[in-house]
Amino acid sequence: MPPTPATRAQPIPGAGQLEQRLRERRQPLLIGVAGDSGSGKSTYTRGIEWLLGRDIVSQISLDGYHCEDRATRQTTGRTPLDPDANHLDQAVEHLRALQAGQTVDIPVYDHTRGCFLPARRHEPTPVIVVEGLHTLYRGFRELLDFALYVDTDAAVKRIWKFERDTRERGYAGEAVEAEIKRRSDQYDRWIAGQQADADVILRIHPSGLDDLALGRLEVPEGPSCHHLEVIVKPRPGEQPALYFPVDLNNMTREAAMPFLLATVPSRFRDETVNVLHVDGYMPPAALETLEREICAFAGVDSPAGDTPSAADRTPTVRFAQMLIAWPILSHLAALTR
Repeated sequence: MPPTPATRAQPIPGAGQLEQRLRERRQPLLIGVAGDSGSGKSTYTRGIEWLLGRDIVSQISLDGYHCEDRATRQTTGRTPLDPDANHLDQAVEHLRALQAGQTVDIPVYDHTRGCFLPARRHEPTPVIVVEGLHTLYRGFRELLDFALYVDTDAAVKRIWKFERDTRERGYAGEAVEAEIKRRSDQYDRWIAGQQADADVILRIHPSGLDDLALGRLEVPEGPSCHHLEVIVKPRPGEQPALYFPVDLNNMTREAAMPFLLATVPSRFRDETVNVLHVDGYMPPAALETLEREICAFAGVDSPAGDTPSAADRTPTVRFAQMLIAWPILSHLAALTR
């Protein structure tokens, strides 16, 4: 029997007018997203922009603060993972100016051509998502209201980076392979440690459904899926229900699509955390219900952003975006009470 309306998602106290409250704030809220190149930082945080709209949420990439363009890096041998190969101090100054309500000219890097473009005028919006390789470094972290780290398995990251860099950025396949190998140690040295300063960690692994199948996994043709692991700190106090439908008939019918959802309370880095595990293919109807529930949970009537691209609307990506948007919206609502 489905839950009664009383058990369905209710707005967070103080969040019923989230959009209005965000607009009334004098100081923008900063959301920092860090992770390796090709880890999915931009893809998995676009859900928050889709829910609230571009007039509320704007995006800043720290790639524009690289010191060298592609041709220069081929000469010097440096990569952007090296913090000294970036104008990080300038980026911090620009974020402080935006927090103070000032308009800033943000440098822009064109990955397709491997060169810098004219700076883009950026006016403060109520929420600013800042994504880059070093976004949780000291200097940045003190400015952030919420911090997310995207940690993608090396095998998955290799596939994504290879496809992106060859199709969208004009790299030769051999050059991408060499760059991936060269960056591995640099990632461990300069990037991975930022996880310790994140409020939420999203880990993306290859799907593990094969290991659960009896014999061979039977899956109809469809988009690839991944095992998503979301590490969150438990929120104090009783929280409103967030309704997520589970259709048992859909799970037991012929040609059922595999799906796994689990919560594992854990001890992680001397802190109590909840680890959400998601794998497989979520039914579209369940996704649509979840999106409506998250909107209600945060006091947003309906998504205000542009229609997402086809790539962003695959079931796996959609669900990951909602998993990330949910704690961010909850946090924003709490800050705007």
